[in-house]
Amino acid sequence: MNEVDVGLAIILTTLLVLLLVAGLTISVFISSRQRSKQLIELEKTKLTFEKELRKVENEVSEQLYQQFASELHDNLGHSLACIRIEIENKKLDNPGFVAAFENIDPYLEEAVKELRLLSKSMNTDYIANIGLTHALELEVERQKQLKKFQVHYHNSYSDKVLDKNQELVLFRISQEIVHNVLKHSHAKNFRLSIQSHPTFAFIAMDDGVGFLFDKIIEGPSASGLKNILRRSKMADFICNVDTAPGQGCRFEITLRTTTSST
Repeated sequence: MNEVDVGLAIILTTLLVLLLVAGLTISVFISSRQRSKQLIELEKTKLTFEKELRKVENEVSEQLYQQFASELHDNLGHSLACIRIEIENKKLDNPGFVAAFENIDPYLEEAVKELRLLSKSMNTDYIANIGLTHALELEVERQKQLKKFQVHYHNSYSDKVLDKNQELVLFRISQEIVHNVLKHSHAKNFRLSIQSHPTFAFIAMDDGVGFLFDKIIEGPSASGLKNILRRSKMADFICNVDTAPGQGCRFEITLRTTTSST
């Protein structure tokens, strides 16, 4: 074999190796793109599934709220009404006992009023009809009736910033926050504010005992806090929690499309 043939063989061999390398590279590239596409589709499917799951969870929760509101109104409300009627009958039958019932009447009246407010706050259809700001005012009024702490409320929210589902979820979040304050904070003051300009923000804060967030969120008593974070995510909110022992607790909820302030 002469030098020309050897050179030609080397060139052909080199070209063949390059073609093989190029083929492998293209194959790997195509496979990688297909893999990436599959991962993207899988992630989309996962997000869709999670969104639908959260939607179902929210619907189930609202059905339970609705059922509880009906039970309160129909059963307990009826029982309290019967008690009031019985007391009035006793007064008519025994005029001398009127003074004895004077101390009972205010407590009964307060119980009826509290039950009415609670029933409304649990009634999903009622909350959806009156809108977010009126629903928050209803909850503020209910907390004032309880007299557990001073309630300070500021509203500069305009309608149509949130959709109906987001408004309902935010109201349920506010109830969860208030429940936690009542149960754990030992606060003297509770402040609630909502605004739509310049950006949407919902802020709830107390001057109670506070807590270590990282420690509590992993503990067995964090169901309320987890519900707040889960519901926030479900409605495309960002929820920031600022708290420390002895420094109270502050929740700030903003829309995911906005930048939350620190």
